Amino acid sequence: MEPNNFPVKDLLQKFLDGTITETESEALFAWLKENPAENNPEVEQVLEKNYQRAFEEQPALTPAAGNRILHRLLDSTAAPVMPIRRRWLPYAAAAAILLLATTATLIIRHPKKVTPMAVNITKSVKPGNHAYLTLADGKQIQLDSAYGNIVQHQGLEVDNNKGELDYKGKAGNVELHTLSTPKGGQYRLMLPDGTAVWLNAESSITFPTAFNGKFREVKMTGEVYFDVKQAANHPFMVTINDKTTVEVLGTAFNVNAYTDEPTIRTTLIQGSVRMIHDKASNVLQPGQQGVISHDQLNVNSNVDIEMVVAWKEGLFRFDRTPVDIVLRQLSRWYDVDVVYEKNVPSILFSGEIKRDLDLNQALTVLSTMGVHYKIDGRKLVIMP
Repeated sequence: MEPNNFPVKDLLQKFLDGTITETESEALFAWLKENPAENNPEVEQVLEKNYQRAFEEQPALTPAAGNRILHRLLDSTAAPVMPIRRRWLPYAAAAAILLLATTATLIIRHPKKVTPMAVNITKSVKPGNHAYLTLADGKQIQLDSAYGNIVQHQGLEVDNNKGELDYKGKAGNVELHTLSTPKGGQYRLMLPDGTAVWLNAESSITFPTAFNGKFREVKMTGEVYFDVKQAANHPFMVTINDKTTVEVLGTAFNVNAYTDEPTIRTTLIQGSVRMIHDKASNVLQPGQQGVISHDQLNVNSNVDIEMVVAWKEGLFRFDRTPVDIVLRQLSRWYDVDVVYEKNVPSILFSGEIKRDLDLNQALTVLSTMGVHYKIDGRKLVIMP
């Protein structure tokens, strides 16, 4: 179809409003692929109008997130669209916001018209800084309600304040402590050697109250980010699920080892680590990820670091991610059990959701993107 006769403004507006049909969507992307919009004033008019409309409604999405998401949308290999002009960047947030009715940011790979379902939620879960500390004698301290100096023992002091547990002093008698987060919880820990640790939901770390031996050894489950204090003569050792080890001198890295995930992933942010599994070992370089799958250790060099550590920055971030992986992350954060009535929907997501949204807002994303569900107590039931 000739450029002057194609209803690009109408179809682009439908796309942003979420009312475009699959046939119209395919036609729009095909036209834009053949007719790059670098100099198309009609496209700019639509983006500008929606930018103004979105920000009059005070959406929660940040402009930076909108820029990143629209870049991914327009540069998608699945649907080549148009390059972005530098002066269009302020409109990016509007485009991303309107795709999700201002609640969060997810972009479905093949947009289609959906009718949001009514959802009956009796209690909205508010995740946050929830954790408990287990001492050597088995005593548990609920950190949500215990503040200030919560442990004093033979030179050791443990302070708890604003979601952070800080070990200070020199313990005369070394004991093992365990910090654990439930579903919907996260926490930060400063170990006795100055190593900083962040725990994601449903995770744990067991550590000594002093590092006196040749190695600084800790054990973990779930997902944990480490920023290790450098000490060349005392390597830092992380045992993962009692079967894999990461050996460190001084570095920052993230370990994802949830038992309901098919892999264990260690992603190196900076420094150098050695990942050891069974008889295999590999030294990782910054930007690489050691992956254990089916008892095999491999190294992935094509890693989106921002997506790996997004949880630490208060975000869920996805890039063409299958819906079952998305739902497992939401399950841990909002403390719901996901149940599928039939098969897992074949939907891929890209984009961001703020982790400070409540359960109602997060579930709105699912409805908007075409996932049908119902709530049954603490169960999130996914329907065909």
